[in-house]
Amino acid sequence: MSLSSGRPVEGNWHLAISNVTNSITNMSTLTTSFTTSASEFICPTCQKRYKKQGGLSRHLSIVKRYNISHSDLDKLPETNNEKFKSILVYLIHRKLPHGFKKGGRQLVSLACTEHQFFDIFKGYIHHHSNRNVYKCIFRGSAGYQILSEILNNPLWGRKFYDEEQQTYVVLFNDPPEHLKNNPLAIATRCATESIATHRRKSRYNPGEVIIEWKIKGEKDAKENYCEAGFIYIHFWVRQI
Repeated sequence: MSLSSGRPVEGNWHLAISNVTNSITNMSTLTTSFTTSASEFICPTCQKRYKKQGGLSRHLSIVKRYNISHSDLDKLPETNNEKFKSILVYLIHRKLPHGFKKGGRQLVSLACTEHQFFDIFKGYIHHHSNRNVYKCIFRGSAGYQILSEILNNPLWGRKFYDEEQQTYVVLFNDPPEHLKNNPLAIATRCATESIATHRRKSRYNPGEVIIEWKIKGEKDAKENYCEAGFIYIHFWVRQI
């Protein structure tokens, strides 16, 4: 699926995110759709690498189990899901600031029911802990394409500013060809990498988007307890 099927994408940037395998569409094909190289097998979503096909097959089998919905999770109306996706895109765009010094790790958090999370990300949940924490991992240009399809917006991770500047979510293995020798793009990458080097080691790294769902709870002075589910989106941004 080409990203140009949605709103128009300017310049050549879409070439970096459109050249992915068309077979990465849903869990029914996930068990057979994967990238291979001379010596390894790669999960198309999280980009985890295995030396043998059996390792990848076991990984995909586990992922498939994580994406089987509970019997008590009712399917929500599609109009509800579409509105929630629009909210997520809006909040991500709020985290794409103007100015290369403002780049680095970003976090979007929002109250979200388990039903809502499962309806939107079913098929791409890669971890589910005993504490009922879900985690999705997206890496590389294939990860950007998958999120474009999930959120129904090819520009979910890209925001434009004056003078042809733009801030984007870092998910590409390499910058687009036409930007590799761009002085501003080079300065931006160096500045962002310097920021990352001086920060504490994080569980969330440039080049990936981690989406989690978990329950937050609290008690007051009289032991009254309340809780709510939250979605957390971790990602890194740069400006060019």
